[in-house]
Amino acid sequence: MLRRSSPIIVLGMIAVIASCDSLTGSGASTGTPISIVLMNARTKGAGYTTSPRVNFYSVGSATFSFSTLTSDTCITAAYDSTAVGSNTALQLGAGAYMIAAVSADTDSLYKAPSGNQVYTSKHVSGMPFNPGDSVWLNVAGDIAGFPAMQGKGKTAEPFSITRPVLPPVNTPMLINWTAANDNNAAMYISLIFNKGGGTALNTQVFCDFHDDGQGTVQTSQMAGLLASSVPFVMKAQRLRTNLVFGQTSRTTYMNIISTFEVPTPVSP
Repeated sequence: MLRRSSPIIVLGMIAVIASCDSLTGSGASTGTPISIVLMNARTKGAGYTTSPRVNFYSVGSATFSFSTLTSDTCITAAYDSTAVGSNTALQLGAGAYMIAAVSADTDSLYKAPSGNQVYTSKHVSGMPFNPGDSVWLNVAGDIAGFPAMQGKGKTAEPFSITRPVLPPVNTPMLINWTAANDNNAAMYISLIFNKGGGTALNTQVFCDFHDDGQGTVQTSQMAGLLASSVPFVMKAQRLRTNLVFGQTSRTTYMNIISTFEVPTPVSP
């Protein structure tokens, strides 16, 4: 069964993990073929690059990521910068390579020969692009794996965000950023702090907001931040997603997930 809900986030990493821990395995002949496309923006001199990572699976069930579904609230959770997702789904091949294109470049993504058979660029820096552009994906397909398919999605655009000031006790905290230019983006914000003494960043207040330029951290989530023995670290991530249906089969799916983070990673 395929489910549609809000994105699966690995708390502590803030990066979207492509619903990996919400995939359940299935045999290639009976499962539903899905593709998960991950793209993040990285700075390169005065510009940006991206290096799409694409996986293909046969699944019995999956939860897709949707940037239009947010709670507009925050939760407190443990923070672990080394956390990773996992899944038991069967990986599929989709041909020896596939094509990714943005306004500034076109690149071939090749399948890793073993292990996690992700399709990636052979260029260390990936491909130059302008965040906010659309990306086009062309999958040649494999007769014994994932079928031929084309997909398109808008990438997440840059933004600026103001570091919030800690308010008095029993007062909510406002966070402000430059809003998206439509209603199809989400803003994820992680306020990472210390709980229990010492200097380790081991806890976070994690918020998922509609990308309208302002979010409120509710009073119930502020106690830990105010008690932290070290200043909190803020990470923010704009998310855009698109779910594409297969052209030859409406039961083939491609979930395109694009992010822009602040602080922004540096491209190799």
